[in-house]
This record gives sequence, C-alpha cells and structure tokens, in this order.
Amino acid sequence: MTDEKQRLQLLLNASEEEFQRLILDIHDQPVQKLFAALAQLTLLHSRLSDLLPEQPEILATLQRASELLESALSDIRNLLSTFRTPEFTHRKLDQIIEDLIVQFETLTGLKVNLVQKEVPEGIALPVKIAVYRIVQEALSNVYRHAGVNEAWVSLYQQGNHLRLEIRDQGHGFAPATEEEGHPQQGKHLGLEGMRERVALLNGRLWIESQTGKGTSVSVEIPLHE
Repeated sequence: MTDEKQRLQLLLNASEEEFQRLILDIHDQPVQKLFAALAQLTLLHSRLSDLLPEQPEILATLQRASELLESALSDIRNLLSTFRTPEFTHRKLDQIIEDLIVQFETLTGLKVNLVQKEVPEGIALPVKIAVYRIVQEALSNVYRHAGVNEAWVSLYQQGNHLRLEIRDQGHGFAPATEEEGHPQQGKHLGLEGMRERVALLNGRLWIESQTGKGTSVSVEIPLHE
C-alpha cells in the first residue's frame, strides 16, 4: 500500500470512529432534551385542557407542536438506527446487505428490490465495509432526494470483480463532469466519500444521471489483488 493510500485509509478509519461517536452523542444529548421538551408540552397541554376548555385553538396548537416533536424524534431515532455499524467480521456480505435492506425498508418505507448473485464468501473486511457504506449512502440519497418510493440494488461477482449497482427512477440531475467523469454534484451527496473508499480498494465508481430519468451508482471492486 502506498503512502497516499495509507493516509486515506487512516483518514477513513478515523472518520468511521468519529461518525459512530457522533451517533452516540446525538442519542445521549439532543435526543434526550427533545424527549424532555415533548414531556413538558404534553404536561402543559393536559393542564390547559382543564384551565382553558373554551380556547380550543391554543390546545390544538400545543397538540400540533407535540406531534411535530414526536415525529422529529422518530425520524432521528430511525436515522441513528440505520447508520449503526453491524458486525462485519464473521458475517457474509450478502447477509449484511440483505439485513441492511430490510432495516432500511422498515425505517423509511422505501421499497428496495435486491438482487444478489454468486456473491463470494471470504470477502476481505475492507470490501465488506465499503460496499455496506456505499449501499447505505446511496439509498439514503434516493430516500432524501429522488422523490420516489422504490429503488434497485444489485450485487454480484463478474470475473475477478465484485459489481454493485444502486439505481432509481427519480428526479436525477444533470452532472457537470470533472476529470474522469465525476459529477461535481456528488460532493454534497456523500459521493466523494464513496469514491475514496473504492479508490482505496483499487476499484472504480461512476454515476449516471439525467434530470427526470433517475440516477445509477455503479461500483467495480477487484476481489483478488
């Protein structure tokens, strides 16, 4: 491994650890405060129901505020649950991805059509982590930006390479290309992180998208080097 790749690997490892700490911090601090605020609003609503029965608009406003807080808390908890790291070391990649898809569908309501063919066993740990994070990030982008309720994920072996594709038929975008055809818009969608992970594994990542016709994220990673 070259010095540059070692540097990138250390950076990604540190980012992964920091990401997990951030998840815990959000759960232990802001989420708990939001729960406390929701409890206070619920108590206030109960007391005002007895004191101001003739002013239903005030009670309705408090009720709506409580519902918004409860919805926000649910969204945050679902997001935190989605991004918790599974146990990669002893599990097969196809099982890891299948569980991720089931969890993502449950938490978001997005239908994900998964096709896995001849996914080999004994895949290196860095490859497992990279594929997991790419699927996770790409599906999150579909859910947040594509404006659709369905996506497709394919994972399979082709020769000496592992191939991955995540696509949707959503809004899409018109990529302004940089060197090697990378869309600049990808930087704010987490695609830059995907590229770094794939580059560390001597793989390729490319994005095809067109306004109104969806987006496809494709990855090719060598299995034996």
